[in-house]
Amino acid sequence: MMTDMLAARPRGRPTADAAQAREQDLLAVAAALFEQSGFAGVTMAQVARHARISKTTLYARYPDKRALFRAICSYACRVPAERIAAVVTQGRAADAVLADFAAAIAAATADPAADRFLRLAIFEARRFPELAEQILLESRAVAAPLTAWLARLARDGRLGGHDPAMLARQFVALVTGGHDGLLHDGAGDGGARIAAALALIGPVIASGQGRAA
Repeated sequence: MMTDMLAARPRGRPTADAAQAREQDLLAVAAALFEQSGFAGVTMAQVARHARISKTTLYARYPDKRALFRAICSYACRVPAERIAAVVTQGRAADAVLADFAAAIAAATADPAADRFLRLAIFEARRFPELAEQILLESRAVAAPLTAWLARLARDGRLGGHDPAMLARQFVALVTGGHDGLLHDGAGDGGARIAAALALIGPVIASGQGRAA
């Protein structure tokens, strides 16, 4: 039987941080239920009970189960987006920036809650045609800082004609392990994946820099 994940809460109006933490806990509870029983096997009443909130409170936040599931998907993308957006790119060597992007991507995908949410979202995408589009758009938004940085290098003639968006997608797949990472809990050592990604993408930037000089 799944253990309830939300602890007893103090009374009174929560702070902004406390409210955010509660929301994340609620999404974690719902994701665990969906993962355990599938979308069709979970009711809003079950979610409310395991989250230790009233159904009225739950429905005030999410009018139906689809809205709750979409929120889970958005959270799965928001966690890595915040980490990747924090990478500093201005005035730094390209190899150092690339290494920081790799570390940020690896750290984000190591977040167990976000990883579980993303797997669940992909698994249920067939049930929600609009969900597949949402995942695609949000995953591209997650990689936007990396894509934008690569685009700046391309404008400076440092990518050797390669498409920045394609390079960004391939780099993320290399760091995360791609399909293997989703199916096999990280698909091996994260450090080895980062090293492989840098070894494959790094020379593209270095060779483009040499031609632009």
